[in-house]
Amino acid sequence: MNSKLKLQTIVIIALTVSIGFILDKNMPSSSFQPTSSDDLTIILMIGDGMGFEQVRMAQYTEVGKNANLTMEGLPLNLSVMTHNVNLGITDSAAAATAIATGVKTFNGRIAIAPNGSSIKTILEIALEMGKATGVVTTTSIQHATPASFMTHVYSRNNYDEITNQIVENTNVDVLLGGGMKYFSEEQIQNMTADSYSFVTNKSALSSISSGRILGLFSDSNMPYEKERNLTDNTPSIADMTRKAIEILDQNSSGFFLMVEGGRIDHESHDNDKVGAILETIAFDLAIKEAKHYVETHANSILIITADHETGGPTIIGNYLDSNLPTSGLSEEQNRTLRITRANQIDVTWSTGGHTRNHVPFFSFGEVFENITSNLLIDNTDIYGIMNNFLHEEEIVLFDRTPVNMLPYYTLYILLVPITITLIYLIVKTKRSIKREEKNR
Repeated sequence: MNSKLKLQTIVIIALTVSIGFILDKNMPSSSFQPTSSDDLTIILMIGDGMGFEQVRMAQYTEVGKNANLTMEGLPLNLSVMTHNVNLGITDSAAAATAIATGVKTFNGRIAIAPNGSSIKTILEIALEMGKATGVVTTTSIQHATPASFMTHVYSRNNYDEITNQIVENTNVDVLLGGGMKYFSEEQIQNMTADSYSFVTNKSALSSISSGRILGLFSDSNMPYEKERNLTDNTPSIADMTRKAIEILDQNSSGFFLMVEGGRIDHESHDNDKVGAILETIAFDLAIKEAKHYVETHANSILIITADHETGGPTIIGNYLDSNLPTSGLSEEQNRTLRITRANQIDVTWSTGGHTRNHVPFFSFGEVFENITSNLLIDNTDIYGIMNNFLHEEEIVLFDRTPVNMLPYYTLYILLVPITITLIYLIVKTKRSIKREEKNR
């Protein structure tokens, strides 16, 4: 009898543990402890509106279906959830705030928590650690994504306040993008008096070799890639990224740089496949510049992601030929070829707005060597990765992939009566043992 009782008890414990193990899907990945050093550096690159399909469209156009863009060839490839604090479809402000601070908030808010308080950003943490900082974008620098790393504003549309905070509070070393019309002459003068070199074209940008830079290359957003005059002295996103890295790398304490390919989103809102493809390719060329830096600097990491997906495109067919852009062609010839190839891809769009689709996360750097690929993470986890890296703490990621609970519910329904029966038998056995002992 005692053996039977022990067996029944073991069976119940085993069933309970098994159910708990099956339902615990969020198991941590492998992790890595960064090497102790003062010059830890982060390059974060955000393709605004860039989903997996925008990347695939660009891949087909630039390198063909059997090769990878620079971002796709990076060792770690994850997916990211982008919902806002209400579990709704996010805008760029809420999504960039989540990435920059690790806190989800309401749409429209710039580094402001749901309770109304300001949240310290990863850029501000880097500043406190004595690192150089930079923000590069193809939109105006007051736009939601860049603003979320360096300002704190209740409404993303309050460009006057965003500009005022950039001038008076941010102390960002390199600022490159559009948005000149939102600065007053006095504000520009204040920044030059505060040791910034003010430049408005590619030649002037190229001539700067050190110090702080304010580069404003258009009144509002920078020109679309499909329309950019390749001879009018306007820098590309790759040009701006290269110069930002060159300047920021002069700080011996390392740096934080955020680069935004902001116009992928705008072209996707318009369901313009050619435009979205060209913007994504230009962004990938900037990624190539950043990857080269990280390859030669062991204490640095590169992260590429998106704030959200826009347009919901799907490739439904293609009739691509074998002609690919090459270094042997001129910049204008390559753009013409890219447009031709983009038009050889058939795409449908599901919306002119943002979607709930997961977005890519590509990364490179020694810190990621033991992290498992193909996880689903939250956009707030990106802040956690960066913050832990800067503070030389362990990086642990959890797979947030939703579990299909139906098989587990079915198992639970089957196990409950079995467990109840076993408990009944145990109780019955105990009573039987007691009666036998009384009758002895």
